[in-house]
Amino acid sequence: MYNAPYNIVIRGYGYETGSQLLTNEDVMEDFSIRIKSSFLDKNVGSKTRYFLSDDACTSDLATRAAERALRCANLSVNDIDRLILATSTGDYLSPSTACVVQHKLGGKGFPAYDVGAACSGFIYAVDQAIRSVATGDKHVLVIGVDVRSRTLDKSNKRTAFLYGDGAGAVVISQQHQNQSDQLNQLNQLNQHQPGFIASHLYADGSGHDAVFVPSVGSAVSSGQTTATLTMPNGRRISENAGVGIPSLCQDLLAKTDYTLEDIDFFLFHQPNLFLLESVLLELNIAPHKTLVNFPSKGNTVAASVPIALSEAGEQGLLKTGDLVLLCAVGGGFTGGAHLLRWSGREVFA
Repeated sequence: MYNAPYNIVIRGYGYETGSQLLTNEDVMEDFSIRIKSSFLDKNVGSKTRYFLSDDACTSDLATRAAERALRCANLSVNDIDRLILATSTGDYLSPSTACVVQHKLGGKGFPAYDVGAACSGFIYAVDQAIRSVATGDKHVLVIGVDVRSRTLDKSNKRTAFLYGDGAGAVVISQQHQNQSDQLNQLNQLNQHQPGFIASHLYADGSGHDAVFVPSVGSAVSSGQTTATLTMPNGRRISENAGVGIPSLCQDLLAKTDYTLEDIDFFLFHQPNLFLLESVLLELNIAPHKTLVNFPSKGNTVAASVPIALSEAGEQGLLKTGDLVLLCAVGGGFTGGAHLLRWSGREVFA
């Protein structure tokens, strides 16, 4: 559990997707892949996804998501004390995409940097944001963004239909006393403070070669110097996710007095539909206690959890006082989970 007051909350949220909507048939045509639609329906579960247009870049998606999160939080970029951006498909190898986004937002002066933890990147970045607020920052902007379409092997049927491009952002803030007083009134029945309660992060480097995108630092002799997604064994990835998400949830809750039955809403990374459904079944999570967007958006990597969070918030699925659990696993292997009590946007109106 955090050694900090529990009134560190998500104040605002927002998301953006690529502008190009592609059906499975569009991908088949664009990638010159021949595969039966029935196979995709039974084994992947994707229907559509959004790809970034050729004239746009990762920082464009991240900036638009950030602008929406700032508006939701009723803040400007000048109120931000720190910007943390999670991605594995940045504009450049150097400098950080966070610096580019800071500039596009019109900000200057506050620290801005990238975090790399693949699909777990947003969860890792949120952990850093919470600790930053606990030690003095007032408002931290956290963005998860990936443009996986730019790294796809167009001849690989196993990965071509899995991914989409997107960005999700949140503003993590310390609540002021008057806001806490409002929340105490809103939550007088359960008498619980809002905010982050516990975090659990994980890594197992033995999985570093399970799914990867080579970069300029790769050994030239390996022959892997192009930025193309490589997944030698998809089953290895699926098994890690299938075991990892339930284990992370249990490890997180072991740090608290709560059980799975106490959680009001779950927001999971969405690697593919059937893997996600198997996790929900194993954890006995009812459909109304989660949001599944993989069929319409695909696996958006570091953006997966914040996009789902933003959609849930916009649809009114997250109620003030709800216990919400965020969880993701990713390449590396990495993983993490957070537990928070939802604050509700009305407090900041």
